[in-house]
Amino acid sequence: MSLIDTGWAAWLPFELTAALDALSGGSPARRSFRQLLASERDEASRERWERFRLVAPSRVDVPIDGDGLDEAGCYALLEALGLVAGNPPRPVQPEAVELVLTLDEEERRELDGLRSARDIGSVSTPADALPSLEASFGGGEVGRNDPCPCGSGQKFKRCHGR
Repeated sequence: MSLIDTGWAAWLPFELTAALDALSGGSPARRSFRQLLASERDEASRERWERFRLVAPSRVDVPIDGDGLDEAGCYALLEALGLVAGNPPRPVQPEAVELVLTLDEEERRELDGLRSARDIGSVSTPADALPSLEASFGGGEVGRNDPCPCGSGQKFKRCHGR
């Protein structure tokens, strides 16, 4: 779905993503969209609709459930979100929309779990993994035929040994 970013796509109900696909797709996409609207909604669709209601901007009047939603209702919601415009509806470049989440305790824990799974952890090295300050590196005599310590790859006698 190139019309909207993956962040929005994760929150849109299946009916609205199918409506967007129907606009940019051919007759198979439109047929699939109509079949989705006519079919009985499963539990995943109901949960996604409820999640969408929680994050939808307050300026958008979202129905309590998606039962009985028709093509015109889908396109009206998409137009209120700023994703389509005109008659017949055409995709538009979406504007940035601020999402405000209202989560209960269980949803907050789930979100924290997702965030912690993305956390790369601490990037600092533990102190005992660092070399001691008393350790000396290099500093010894460099032989004429040894590689030059400057890192040029040449022998010392041809680089800094002159």
